[in-house]
Amino acid sequence: MVGRSLVMSLVFVAAVSASALGLLARQDLPEGQGKAVTQKLCDNACHGNDKFIAEHRSKSQWADTIDTMKGDGAKGSDEDFKAALAYLTIHFGVPVRINKATAKQIDDVLVLDPGQADAIVKYRDANGPFAGWDDLMKVPGLDPKKLEEQKPNVLF
Repeated sequence: MVGRSLVMSLVFVAAVSASALGLLARQDLPEGQGKAVTQKLCDNACHGNDKFIAEHRSKSQWADTIDTMKGDGAKGSDEDFKAALAYLTIHFGVPVRINKATAKQIDDVLVLDPGQADAIVKYRDANGPFAGWDDLMKVPGLDPKKLEEQKPNVLF
């Protein structure tokens, strides 16, 4: 009897631990604009946050993923999906070599306002490669706050 009780206790503890780990994984998203809507859209009966936490994709790849989700029945407004796309691109994107990338490549990796990727390339062509973050911040019209949260995706 003691052996069976011990086994049942261990199974219970394992189940509770697995459940607690699942809850922690759901809360383990980085803070940022679009987090709540991304959780709402992507942490559901179809899959949990762990499905995309392990993924790193470009903006166009995340857009394809979102289109697939919509086709599979994901519900949300266009604004919800736009916010989720930005959140996923910023926090689960891929790096870009800012001194070598084309404007199109930069635009596909970073969440920027229209024309800013072109401005980065024009500034780089006129002034030489960026030595670091401070040089990149000299590009006129860039939003430093928006770029700051994307810093892990920028390589020099």
